[in-house]
Amino acid sequence: MLKNLINETLVSKKPDIPIWFLRQAGRHIPEYFEIRRKETNFINFCLNEDLIIKSTKLPLKYYDLDAAIIFSDILMIPWAMDRNVKFTKSFGPSLKPMIPNETKILQNVSINTKLKPLKNSIRFLRKDLPKSIGLIGFAGAPWTLASYMIEGRGSKDFIETRKALWSSNKWFKELIETLVIYIVDKLEMQAKAGADILMLFDSWSHMIPSCFFNDYAIKPTAKIVDILRSRKINVPIIGFPFKAGASIIKYSYESKVDCISLDWSVDLRWAIKNINKNIAIQGNLDPVSLIPLNSDSLREKVLNILDVMIEKRFIFNVGHGLTPDCKINNVKEVINIVRGYNRKNS
Repeated sequence: MLKNLINETLVSKKPDIPIWFLRQAGRHIPEYFEIRRKETNFINFCLNEDLIIKSTKLPLKYYDLDAAIIFSDILMIPWAMDRNVKFTKSFGPSLKPMIPNETKILQNVSINTKLKPLKNSIRFLRKDLPKSIGLIGFAGAPWTLASYMIEGRGSKDFIETRKALWSSNKWFKELIETLVIYIVDKLEMQAKAGADILMLFDSWSHMIPSCFFNDYAIKPTAKIVDILRSRKINVPIIGFPFKAGASIIKYSYESKVDCISLDWSVDLRWAIKNINKNIAIQGNLDPVSLIPLNSDSLREKVLNILDVMIEKRFIFNVGHGLTPDCKINNVKEVINIVRGYNRKNS
């Protein structure tokens, strides 16, 4: 099981390489649109227990996977903090921007109450899914959530966030510290409901100035892990510092995560040489490789990843989410390659 692989520190007999995909439920599967149309807006969709369950299980109908990841969104914490989160077609998420030193940071939000449908959905799914299928809960990391909340949307450069970091550092620290607690509450809630594994998405970590990376990526993650452990939440935790470059070395040693997810820009041989050898590794395949109808190099690239990682604790995955235009047959082909590789090397 995925949970056991992440937790193993010494492997006497090499286990099969498990496989699942970031953003495996979504717009590349036709039935998703039928499910999505049952709610008029995306926030309501993420609060509808029946639709959460159906969306989470949808990829398992198509693919032979080792895990399901709960269908939700990282911006449900900002929503719970009354930041007026909206999702608009062809635009994406928008929020009421926070003004450093002027916007009051909302304290004492009950994540357990606000996101109760998420908890109930996980509780049902853990009973409904086969025990062999891992169930993954998740949250956005503090820096990434703060970036969305200050900018009011996604951004190419996150200038307002970086300005807040440099000019309003006391206020910015308070925001990060508040988010740490809400993230812990959300992850704890999911674990207690039945999630076997937890994941932290730091989607904008590459926007952190290098001199602040330790303070706003690594230390907050370590604090989240420490608080979870103090609350007796001992499930494995996957960290995803997207495009963090060489900073992932320090992250792998000091963030206290059990597994690190790598984007497609990371050389796996470099990762094996430099990343903390006591943690598992996940990811790396470029999700764009799953778009072309005929990709002569797809099989070669998948096998290369498997060969490099054969002696490591490794979860096969993409280096970011599946795109809406990826092809179902390509996803199935990758799964077949991984399954065949496991049989060959068992």
